[in-house]
Amino acid sequence: MTHQKLIIDRIFNAPIERVWEAFTNPDLLAQWWSPEGMTNYHVSTDVREGGEFRYCFESSDGIKYWGKGVYKTINEPTYLAYIDYFTDAKGNPVAPSHYGIPGDEIIPTLVEFSFTEKGEQTSMRITGENPFDASMTEEMTKSWNSMFDKLVGGLK
Repeated sequence: MTHQKLIIDRIFNAPIERVWEAFTNPDLLAQWWSPEGMTNYHVSTDVREGGEFRYCFESSDGIKYWGKGVYKTINEPTYLAYIDYFTDAKGNPVAPSHYGIPGDEIIPTLVEFSFTEKGEQTSMRITGENPFDASMTEEMTKSWNSMFDKLVGGLK
């Protein structure tokens, strides 16, 4: 299967160190790491290569969507990359179909964040793989941007 690339660029009105902390500190992540219409149920980080980033989104009807990232590359405060998976509550990788999403195979996807300081602002680029069909790219872009909109509010 050919993966679609998802690329989103954002500017945050905060210094790079503050943005980095918002992406790596679980207390700060808990405030914004969930797409629109969902809340953050759980988040934990072990920010080191090979460490895990665990998270869970809870929908308005109480369904919990677990996932984890395994950190691959960390260059504080300019670059963060992890391999992302759907998981069960114990952290075991599961196929998207576990959550009613099409796909019966476990699909590890690379997610990369690049941060560049521009005065008092920070430019961020997320590059991610979309292992689903191209129609999902728009939905994924909307979900990521809704999370970043929450982050903007938290950086003020």
